[in-house]
Amino acid sequence: MTQEKKTFQQLTSKGVCQIYELLLEDNLVSASFPLSPESIDKVDTIVASINNIYFDIERYITNEEKAVAYLYFIINDHPFTDGNKRTAVLSFKVVCDLNNIIPDPEIPLDALAVYIENKKVKDYQFFIKAIASLLFDKNV
Repeated sequence: MTQEKKTFQQLTSKGVCQIYELLLEDNLVSASFPLSPESIDKVDTIVASINNIYFDIERYITNEEKAVAYLYFIINDHPFTDGNKRTAVLSFKVVCDLNNIIPDPEIPLDALAVYIENKKVKDYQFFIKAIASLLFDKNV
């Protein structure tokens, strides 16, 4: 039996911005910095880079890699003045829920977000695959 590739349910840039605004409304971002046009442009670029196909090639093959790409790029591209890690973690959880993928519950996502922020990598695609393997291999 051939296994069909499941269609990835992407999180749009509007969705990422709404997550940020929810965190802002609930005072879960340490200062109140409303969305700026620059923030929205950065989020648009992040979402497009994850979901677009370049020369008939997807950068992130699996849904798990795409979910981790949201986590990685929102943290490292720093689209918001404050709350990037919180927005990244919540966006990652939403993408996982949309695509019925379950990360290892024993890995604390807040600590992983801090690790991703502090880790300087040369090959971010390899790093994203490694994090996806860490988070999801028990579930495959």
